[in-house]
Amino acid sequence: MDELELLKKDWQKQKDVFPQLSYNEIYQMILKKSSSIVRWIFIISVLEFILWTSLDIIFRLKGVHTKIEEMDMEIFSLISTIMYYGIFMYFIIRFYLNYKKIKVTDSAKVLMKNIINTRKTVRQYIFVNISLFVVMFIATMIYIFTFTDGLVNDTSATQPPLWVVLVSTVIVILIFVGLIALFYRLIYGILTRRLKMNYKELEKLEI
Repeated sequence: MDELELLKKDWQKQKDVFPQLSYNEIYQMILKKSSSIVRWIFIISVLEFILWTSLDIIFRLKGVHTKIEEMDMEIFSLISTIMYYGIFMYFIIRFYLNYKKIKVTDSAKVLMKNIINTRKTVRQYIFVNISLFVVMFIATMIYIFTFTDGLVNDTSATQPPLWVVLVSTVIVILIFVGLIALFYRLIYGILTRRLKMNYKELEKLEI
């Protein structure tokens, strides 16, 4: 059983046996746990940003960017990169602000509100990231087969049929979306579930 739940039972049912824990002491424990969880959400989002940025740098060093230039996709790549970094920085800042708010919270009701806002931010972050990946992948495929000189002017028999390209694209999208969703569920899902547990403890404390 959770340590906090044990302490609450002591406070509520065994006042004569153990030293009584005050409302404020239990609240401070929940506050500390919630603050730690939100801090980890912020830290993980920063680490994720560093990971994807490092991969981008590695791809550029390996000449992937040169191939993009050869396909006349410099502008498309620039816009995609700006959107990616802009969205990432926006959510990192929001996670940090959520952490700062929870850290200085001084009432159970406000803490409950901040927990709800944090969980909502995480859900938005996951939805936007997955949606952005799908949209950018589809847009990239459309751009490649519509505007790049190499494929627009390629009428050779080696070019695969359109249906093969479409089916392959859908399969790749589904695989990557599944992997990303699994990653977010394992990492952020565990933390948000713990926040939900803290929220329920606060509800009981307020009754």
